[in-house]
Amino acid sequence: MKITKIDYEILVWPELDPPFWMSLLPVNRPHELIVKVFTDEGLIGFGHTDQIPGVYQIDSQGEPIAGNAASILPDLIAPILVGQDPTRIEALWNVMFQTTFQSRWNRYGRTRAQLMAVIAAVDMALWDIAAKIASMPVFRFMGGTQHSIPCYMAGGYYREGKTIEHLMREMKVFRKQGFNAVKMRVGGESLDTDVERVAVAREALGPETWLMLDANEAYESVAGIEAAKAFAPHDIFWFEEPARWYEGASVWKHVANEGGIPVAGGEQAAARWEAADLVESSAISYMEFDGMRTGGPSEWLKVAIICEKANIPMAPHHGPLMHAHLVSAVPNGLLVEVFPDPAGYGSDDELEFTRWDRKYEMFSSYPDIVDGNLMLPDTPGWGFEFDEDAIGRLRVQRR
Repeated sequence: MKITKIDYEILVWPELDPPFWMSLLPVNRPHELIVKVFTDEGLIGFGHTDQIPGVYQIDSQGEPIAGNAASILPDLIAPILVGQDPTRIEALWNVMFQTTFQSRWNRYGRTRAQLMAVIAAVDMALWDIAAKIASMPVFRFMGGTQHSIPCYMAGGYYREGKTIEHLMREMKVFRKQGFNAVKMRVGGESLDTDVERVAVAREALGPETWLMLDANEAYESVAGIEAAKAFAPHDIFWFEEPARWYEGASVWKHVANEGGIPVAGGEQAAARWEAADLVESSAISYMEFDGMRTGGPSEWLKVAIICEKANIPMAPHHGPLMHAHLVSAVPNGLLVEVFPDPAGYGSDDELEFTRWDRKYEMFSSYPDIVDGNLMLPDTPGWGFEFDEDAIGRLRVQRR
């Protein structure tokens, strides 16, 4: 079997209205890179990755068009993969990875983060092909047996006009939908206000639900420790990215030790080596390495092995359609992150301001989430297909 062609689409959604934000950052408009790897035997592998800086730009008419990062796939990756055996996943990964350190790797302004994201989507497509050849879902192909993968619902964002009452109703919706774990943002308001928000979320969710907090690197180290101590009485499962980006893993460790809440992180790790630094420094208790944005399933599995040695569970950031298979396949898989499904919105639900819910329309099929668990399908590959009508509406002009 040989790779005959690699095609791609760039999808950009309309601007979010109303806008909302994480702890410090406003959320930009959702966008996605979809990859299709074609073979001479008719099998097609699907992959996707999201939020790549520079994959689209706004033209003089105010419309999104393909950006500089979009050229990585046709210019760098496709030429080295076409004609190759798609089942040689590890060998092809290593060839792709070399683009991150070859001579003049940053030509045309490309960044390593962009390269690793494109590699992730292609690697995902290669695993899809391999599992389809075996007529198995990816998780079974990797040796996993667990069909039902626990999820946590990501919510609790900030937006203009959102009140404590809105937050309480939002949390009650998540609990009513059967989620036993919920994450909310902190660090975007004063500590007193955020403590009140956390207290209300705990009250709405009840004592049995895991409540995670994500600071998105909002706090300076001392402030992070102070915040952790203030949040701890509300039985917090983890405190995610509790200190600023430049302060390093050692500060996270201090926040955990002095603040009394386990720390989660790793979603921004550039590769397995950076993830290993977090593990070896004892900075985190939960690893959130995002294989959909960095290196793909192949790199994620290597991080899982590093974490298994340290008894650190894997709780990957975003990308549940891929990550659920991976969590099933490793002994230290814990749970995956999901977002509200618009199909389940009620007229009184406080869910209209969430962001990734728009991504559901990309897919013509999507795994069921039952009582807070994602049910992995038995269909070969990743078990989803893209909705071509939606792609037609959302695709942007390629160069």
